[in-house]
Amino acid sequence: MIDVEEFQVRGLPGYVYKVRFADRTVDYWAPANPGSHLLVAHDGQNILDKRNIGINPHQRATWKLAQAGIRMAERNGVTPPTVICVYHTPYSQDPLGRLKEYTPEDFMGESKNWLIESYGLYRGSVDEFIEGLSANKLLDSITQEIVPQIAARVNHTLNPDSTALVGASMGGLASIYGVLKHPNFFNAALSFSPHWVIGGDELAVKMAQSFPSPQRHKIWMSRGTKGLDSKYEESQKVADRVIRSRGYVDGKNFRTKVISDGAHSNATWARNVPEAIDFWMKAGE
Repeated sequence: MIDVEEFQVRGLPGYVYKVRFADRTVDYWAPANPGSHLLVAHDGQNILDKRNIGINPHQRATWKLAQAGIRMAERNGVTPPTVICVYHTPYSQDPLGRLKEYTPEDFMGESKNWLIESYGLYRGSVDEFIEGLSANKLLDSITQEIVPQIAARVNHTLNPDSTALVGASMGGLASIYGVLKHPNFFNAALSFSPHWVIGGDELAVKMAQSFPSPQRHKIWMSRGTKGLDSKYEESQKVADRVIRSRGYVDGKNFRTKVISDGAHSNATWARNVPEAIDFWMKAGE
């Protein structure tokens, strides 16, 4: 881990720290005396540092994830979560790097898994694209290197019963995938606008069936009704049905939300972050 800089963010006590793990940039913030809750965020450049340009170069809004964490922690009578924001591969380094590392590798490793209408995203042969899928490698780095090293630095004792993975769009898929791949490391997936359209209903079924048991896990999923988010409706309903059939109970360890007039944007996701964190933090509800 190489230190890059420290900076302050309005609404957060202390500093946010920017570090690098090889070519991977990570921002993190922790309370002075960390508790048990820890949030790991995909698309980390959108979360805390407003100097970054996110998925949409015209949007400079951040998720204010740590600020929301502080407010929801106060509501639930717990210590605010440590927040670790993992950047995706820069577009300048690989225009398709983010897609490669957020695609659920085990379920999308063959061309037959991909919907034809999604091919345009990959600027070429889907067979060539899937050869470079790297979600499993990224998750190994997060669970074996990035999170343990940062947790040790800030004196955060890792607790798999209060460690969540959060993301949106492809990062939303990656969050669900991360929990089902590492169920003993994460207890919750907070997934905004999961991008089901790459694999459609079949992908939704496979991921929902593979999500770990409800005894100690939670899952939040949401989608808007405008633009790209409107295309998620049918597959999201499929995922919801399968999750419920697995024994997940609405409001207890499962939440699916339709955001009226919600768009595929950082602003929409940021507005709903507090509710998702509150759902995650509530014990036994």
